[in-house]
Amino acid sequence: MRKIAIIGAGASGLMAACFASSHARVIIFEKQKMPGRKILATGNGRCNISNRNLDASRFYGKNPDFVNNVFGAFGLDKTEPFFSSIGIPFAEGKDGRLFPASFQASAVQKMLSFEAQKRGAEIMLHRRIDTIVPKKKALVLITAGREYHHFDSVILAAGSCAYPQLGGSDAGYALAASLGHTIAPLIPAIVPLNATPKALHRLEGIKWDCTLIARYQHTTIASSTGEVLFTKYGLSGPATLEISTAVNRAIIAGKEVEIFIDFFPALTPDELSAHFQTLFAETSKPLALCLAGIIKERIAEIVLPLAGKDPFAFAGSLRTEEIPGLVKIFKHLRVIPGKPRPFSDAMVASGGVYTDEINPSTMESRIVQGLFITGELLDITGTSGGYNLQFAWSTGAIAGMNV
Repeated sequence: MRKIAIIGAGASGLMAACFASSHARVIIFEKQKMPGRKILATGNGRCNISNRNLDASRFYGKNPDFVNNVFGAFGLDKTEPFFSSIGIPFAEGKDGRLFPASFQASAVQKMLSFEAQKRGAEIMLHRRIDTIVPKKKALVLITAGREYHHFDSVILAAGSCAYPQLGGSDAGYALAASLGHTIAPLIPAIVPLNATPKALHRLEGIKWDCTLIARYQHTTIASSTGEVLFTKYGLSGPATLEISTAVNRAIIAGKEVEIFIDFFPALTPDELSAHFQTLFAETSKPLALCLAGIIKERIAEIVLPLAGKDPFAFAGSLRTEEIPGLVKIFKHLRVIPGKPRPFSDAMVASGGVYTDEINPSTMESRIVQGLFITGELLDITGTSGGYNLQFAWSTGAIAGMNV
């Protein structure tokens, strides 16, 4: 029986082990104290396991169409039955997001670890692989403790440098590069955004449903509607995370990006104008208090000055011709994103091994025979919403079946 090594017991590594164990002896090397540690943090602890709306437009990379081949070989149609078979049926949430029916990331981590071992995989913890050496028809792994292990094939599933506090590192990229692979620049993705004006920072802790539109030279590069969490440095929350990958990739490329916030996405400008005219008719009320029935008063207190209005001035001081300006500031507030936040704040890393160096039908390297590369190590990054985990499940399964 062939002897297979898997480097990394994360999402794609555990998935690969489940499929490879049917036809090979599988040993997983994991540098952490437990398998699947990052899985526990996904989906805010609920594990956003996949999404009904899988499509190449949801992914970034030099060749995002790579995912079409991957999902054609192992897509949601195979992922959902697999997880159901090991005791994890799916539940559907907003925007096609899929979760384990228990909404517990720990269930996914424990079930996958159990299933991989039940099928015969051995998990070796506290084992960091420092070197991979090709030798004739074998690959030799050398651990940090100078142990030497010979294998017929190796699946490199070491994950990205995101979340270093949960074990993320650049070790997998270094191993791939040492074997001749090209690594696309690494960028924090699915991450909160630094943003100005600084006045917004005074909204720290406030959540509000908004539409965010990111633009470069008047062209929309990303948009999302949903909850925005205002922070002491800028923006966070689901809607922000949704656009963050496109924003950070553009910033790293030297592009001047703008983000426009619509605080009333359900209303047209004319509808909002009509609301304002009615609410400001109470001339003895402060302007911010006039709006307290339709938006959080603190937001009104911070946004009104950006339109040049004192939030504590009485509505009677407002002229009718000034209302369009207020509508514009609440429907189209311009903010400027700053330098990307660190990988410690990022859920995933954009960039990685160029996909033209990988066979999408098998996940085998086109450079080193017997080497397979999966998951976040590849130059494919999905937007927020379960897309990255689905890519991990799919690439892991394909590698496991073909190793």
